Amino acid sequence: MSLSINTNTAAMAALQSLSQTTSDLTKTENAVSTGKSVNSASDNPAMYSIAQNMTAQISTLSGVSTGLQFSAQVLNTATKGLSSISDSLQSLATTLGTNTTGVNNSTLNDAITQTLSAIDSAAAGAKFQGVNLLSGQTGNGTTYTTLSTAMDSQGTMFTQNGFNMTSAGLGLTNLSMEMSGSSLALGTSASNTLTSDGTTPTSQSVLQLKNEAAAGTGGTVSASNPSVTYNFVADSKSTTSGSTTTTNNSQTTALAMVGAAFSKAPTTEGGSDGVTAAFTMQTDGTLKAGDSSDVTIKSQTTASDGSITYSLSNGDSLVQSKDGNGNSVFTANTAFDANGNVTAKTVVTDVDMSSASSLSATGGSSSAQSVKQVDLMTQAMEYQGFGVSRDSDNTLTIAGNSIDATSTNLGTVSAGAFTGSNAATSVTGASVVSAVVQAAISSVTRTASTIGYSTTTVSNLQTTTSSLSDALTTGVGALTDADLAAESAKLTSLQTKQQLAVQSLSIANSQSSTLLSLFRG
Repeated sequence: MSLSINTNTAAMAALQSLSQTTSDLTKTENAVSTGKSVNSASDNPAMYSIAQNMTAQISTLSGVSTGLQFSAQVLNTATKGLSSISDSLQSLATTLGTNTTGVNNSTLNDAITQTLSAIDSAAAGAKFQGVNLLSGQTGNGTTYTTLSTAMDSQGTMFTQNGFNMTSAGLGLTNLSMEMSGSSLALGTSASNTLTSDGTTPTSQSVLQLKNEAAAGTGGTVSASNPSVTYNFVADSKSTTSGSTTTTNNSQTTALAMVGAAFSKAPTTEGGSDGVTAAFTMQTDGTLKAGDSSDVTIKSQTTASDGSITYSLSNGDSLVQSKDGNGNSVFTANTAFDANGNVTAKTVVTDVDMSSASSLSATGGSSSAQSVKQVDLMTQAMEYQGFGVSRDSDNTLTIAGNSIDATSTNLGTVSAGAFTGSNAATSVTGASVVSAVVQAAISSVTRTASTIGYSTTTVSNLQTTTSSLSDALTTGVGALTDADLAAESAKLTSLQTKQQLAVQSLSIANSQSSTLLSLFRG
């Protein structure tokens, strides 16, 4: 091996070894100090990219979790408010049931007034950070009457529509021992041939009820006293001709009434049967504005209970939902106050009468069909908050929702789903008041069930979100966390190696000085 003062190969090798050892030592020290083996893209580009994406998901889920915690508190507040309202109604029902004999109406009216005040107080106070699911309207500290929050990292929304659990929303406005209800005589039989959906409805196929505001007898229309018209459409869902049964699921009769509520010129979407509608039902169950309609659907939102709210181009809104029997319910909101609260609406319930029609196929009698038809119509009214009772003469007593007795109308007696008088008569008495209170109790119970289901759903979503976040955190750790036991051993090794490299470089650098001995005399 030649010796040269120009090229010190040993020093170069020692320097390269020292440089590499120092680099490895720096990386190991970073791993020990941060606890991560992948701190930047230069450490491991693929692992770093995957870990960054997973970390972003964890951050998103953190926001989702916060939103769900907020939603849980809103729902919990609503539940407590409903409990208070239910207690007040149950107490009133007990008072009406045990003290009507020998107690003057003035005393009972005082109890009713106090109960209504307690209900309104509980509904107004059931708000959390400006969100109130029971107030039915904004104002007085309530900014939102619905609840929406992201329930996953993809931005899928959980939406809970609000309810009107005030005394007005429960149909208890002007409740007193003198309150009137509607008596509707249906007769002892009804026609077996129901007017099917998809044909021009005769007036007897639709039972219409108006509250006092809608009938113009209930004072100034406002958000707390809205104008509401209820229409219950008898829909057989199927027609039978000989051996052929045709199913009609288009619900064009009900939708034609919805279009009329918006005062829109109906289209010819109903086809040749004569029924037209500004809206039609699509195969997926959602609504579509008719091609020639002068109103369009701007957007739609699906709530946790499956109801769909459509925002229309003219500023109105339409809500599509189901009642407890699965009947389609369409609520056309057509007037609003300055705060966006609804002041006028039309509620159309498409009452499925097919189970009554099917009795003929099993040998059922005309009387049995009549009873079934009335039961189905009664149940539909009860789901809309009415109290309904029926006597042995097949006369319905309908109460609640500030009903205007003279506006209740089932059409003429000539034909159609029912036979009976053209219009209802007014009735009063303790039975009417009790029916109204029982209907309110049923409404509160159904609302409590809905809120309870949503509470369970949010709780499950919180658990799922927490589990997913934990799984992602574990995954990021598996990709980027350092094995500190191994790094500790490596650190000791590299420190020793660095010391040896320094010593080796020192020796290599001293070799050139040995050349001087060759030139000494």
